[in-house]
Amino acid sequence: MELHISEEAQDVIEKERQTGDWLLLDFEDAIGPFTESAVSCQLYPNFRLLLVPQAFPAEKLVDYDAKLETEMGTVLMKTTSQMLLDKKVEIVVEPSYKRIQLRSDSGILAANLPLKRIEIKND
Repeated sequence: MELHISEEAQDVIEKERQTGDWLLLDFEDAIGPFTESAVSCQLYPNFRLLLVPQAFPAEKLVDYDAKLETEMGTVLMKTTSQMLLDKKVEIVVEPSYKRIQLRSDSGILAANLPLKRIEIKND
């Protein structure tokens, strides 16, 4: 699979990204450490971009086993999520409302791709 990130989308992401952050293209499927609730297996699941601090325990990222090389470096995602995408996808900024979108040649895959920072919780 090939992932391209437009220059405009890179600018939006870089404004939120901190040094060393992992960039994850996450599909909300209740797999992995970033499930927000038991209802993550929702009727309308979606993709989202996660900024994960470098200090986050690497062993908790084991589900993100696919590494995609992009203009911004390596983007991690779950191999199980790749079957939901086309061979070539891109992250772009929609011109009218400035929303981040996930697109392919077949159309818009995520009309509003959330960009979320993950905070490390001290237990």
